[in-house]
Amino acid sequence: MMGISTTRPRAKERRGFTMIEAALVLFLFSIIALTFYQLFALGSKRILDVRRKLGATALASERMEMIRSLPYASIGTKRSDGAGGWTYGIPPGDIIETETVSESGATFTVHTTAQYVDDSFDGTASGSTSDAIPTDYKRVRLEISWEGGEGDQRVVTWGTFSPDGVEQPSNTGVLSVNVLDALGNGVQGAVVHIVNTANDVDLSAETDAFGNQSWPGALAGSGYSISVSKDGYYGVQTYPPYPDSSFNPLDIPLSVVVGSVNQKTFVFDRLSDFTVRSEDTFGESIPNVTFSLDGGHQIGTVPATSSAVPVYGFSVSATTGSGGEKEYSDQSYGRYVFSNIGSVTGYRFLHADPGASDLEGAFDLQPGESRTEKLIFANTSVVSLLVSVTRQEDVGGTPVDKPVSGASVHLVNTSAGYDATVTTGTSGQAYFPTAMPALTAGTYQYEVTMAGYGTETGSVDVTSGGGLHEEDVTMIAE
Repeated sequence: MMGISTTRPRAKERRGFTMIEAALVLFLFSIIALTFYQLFALGSKRILDVRRKLGATALASERMEMIRSLPYASIGTKRSDGAGGWTYGIPPGDIIETETVSESGATFTVHTTAQYVDDSFDGTASGSTSDAIPTDYKRVRLEISWEGGEGDQRVVTWGTFSPDGVEQPSNTGVLSVNVLDALGNGVQGAVVHIVNTANDVDLSAETDAFGNQSWPGALAGSGYSISVSKDGYYGVQTYPPYPDSSFNPLDIPLSVVVGSVNQKTFVFDRLSDFTVRSEDTFGESIPNVTFSLDGGHQIGTVPATSSAVPVYGFSVSATTGSGGEKEYSDQSYGRYVFSNIGSVTGYRFLHADPGASDLEGAFDLQPGESRTEKLIFANTSVVSLLVSVTRQEDVGGTPVDKPVSGASVHLVNTSAGYDATVTTGTSGQAYFPTAMPALTAGTYQYEVTMAGYGTETGSVDVTSGGGLHEEDVTMIAE
């Protein structure tokens, strides 16, 4: 009996252990199979990438040999104008700028650029040793690219091509474009696009480490329209003269003079964002406030005026939304000026905050900055006090009141237990109270101090039903 009872459980245990082993073996087999599959797929992909790169290298060599077989005068680029004709680069030629080629089971994009080189061996057009003929030789860049692989999916090769004989003068000059940021540093990698319909020119190239791109051999003539762009930067361009433009442009298309270096400099910088917010003195939003705003990159001046009124790339008339905000992204750095700020029932507009120095209703936007500019209103039903601090400045022989920023305004009402100090901002204003509750009725003493100015004191009576009270203080320089 005991033998029978002990043998059967061992048989069951033996069968259970075998099933676990089978499951474990199956699991391990699955892991190994999946690993081999992934390695096989990765290996196949790498082989395909290598095959494409070898095909691109062969195509680049083939195309460069084809270019070497061309006459020197034909080494230059062209592209379709979409109307059955061609537009050309500098130098112009018979090489199609961008082509799509299918070879070895892959599709490649062939992009060709060609430029004259002003070699320093015999002096340069803009150097201390002047070179009257800066078109010394041509340099061609071939880029073969493809999609679907990993890493850098392109092959780049260069070629240099010299004329058969001695340089000959021609009806050309040097077209040179400099691109600088707001601090005057050269911007590398900016795309310079040049169009001249009269000479069938349409080309693009990137600036070098110094922010320069030059084209020796540009045909003489006027009408070289230029635009400059770069990812993350605010683009700039030339504009046709008035009246073809509705304003007098600061940057007009460039002209090329024979034998001269014809330079154009553009200043642009990183994109900036800002939000206009309308709120009261306590930070509560005020919806649907209208305003006009102009500024950023100046593109010209108003025509037929002697005062050179500026025209900006940014000019809007807008309204803050239900939350009291209006957002603007991808804008130029520079000064922005508010005007035509709409009235709001029960409120009085005070100033823009933080604002620009010594100018109410304006702000300076820096390259790459993201900021909020506030339009501050005072609730006229709240018992409060607005102290405006100014100084007199002589402008053309006439005294003009200017706001004083950084003045300390100390307000006290001993009987009411009120004691607060506010420092004026760029608007020269100090508003009391700084937080609710409202001021209580009574006589308040104030003291205004500022380095370089005498101390100004006084008192103001605040009435319970008076709403917003105002006091003007003029500082006198010591």
